[in-house]
Amino acid sequence: MSVTITSPSRLHFALIDLNGELGRVDGGIGVALNEPSLEVAVSAVDNDQVEVEEVVSILEQIRSRIELRANYHVKILKKLPSHQGLGSRTQLSLSVAKAITVLEGRSDNAVELAKLVGRGGTSGIGVAAFDKGGFILDGGHVFRNDKSLKNVKGLKTGFIPSSASNVPPPPVLFQHPLPEDWFFVIAIPQVKRGAHGSEEIEIFKRCCPIEREEVEKVCRILLMQTLPSVLENDIATFAESLTMLQQVGFKRIELKLQHEIINELFHFFDAHALGYGISSFGPVTYAIVKSEKRAKELAAATKAFLDQKAMPALVSYSNANNSGCEVGY
Repeated sequence: MSVTITSPSRLHFALIDLNGELGRVDGGIGVALNEPSLEVAVSAVDNDQVEVEEVVSILEQIRSRIELRANYHVKILKKLPSHQGLGSRTQLSLSVAKAITVLEGRSDNAVELAKLVGRGGTSGIGVAAFDKGGFILDGGHVFRNDKSLKNVKGLKTGFIPSSASNVPPPPVLFQHPLPEDWFFVIAIPQVKRGAHGSEEIEIFKRCCPIEREEVEKVCRILLMQTLPSVLENDIATFAESLTMLQQVGFKRIELKLQHEIINELFHFFDAHALGYGISSFGPVTYAIVKSEKRAKELAAATKAFLDQKAMPALVSYSNANNSGCEVGY
């Protein structure tokens, strides 16, 4: 039997608290997208067969945590761009884990799958996007600035990205579908990929903790603009709040690391969209508009703008995925 998993990509709008004075760190907001999406097919075979080296380490992680009855062939039918800000590693890891556990007759939930493959150690947006989709707010992790406690289960003692963290995914505080006519125009300029690996770890070490006042600004925007606008279907306020988040907290640091074309895109989107921002460490840049017609028009205009700048780029558009991954047989 073969199992096919289709999972959404995600935009990570912002990390909330990289200060830690209140005993928690991280926290984040983001959204699952219908496109681009990831699709993998997994089937039982005599010996493990993978076509992408990245999958080898995922299989090793799963085998180190549970005993598998079979070997598996993993084929990526549709790939997400990696290290661009779309959450590709989390979606691939969870998709492979989901397919294998289904074939093994298990019923692991998304958090259990994340523990199997070591994802969600900083942001929980990718895990929650895989699970149920929609707009997501997660509550971060318990934090103690004491290295002697680094082996305490579920406790973070430093500022590190998900790739270097071994704590489980954070609790989801709020998850809500977005209206079908809210669209995100996605631009991926072909510039240096977003920070990852040792570079990402070093940025966290160098730039954290964030000033308390910066975190307070982020929280005020989220509580008094972003969350109410989701519940009230107020796209203008929602978009405005995401634009405001680009200049505060850790997002401000992420933005400083971008190629100059990102600021040019921001100026372009400021004149043509309701709001805009970068996802994670970029270079994925997004703009928010209402209606698919408007999204299609803005995507074409964005591609023309980047072509004029002689900047190769992938440009697309999508509304929110409000259901999470799909399992096919």
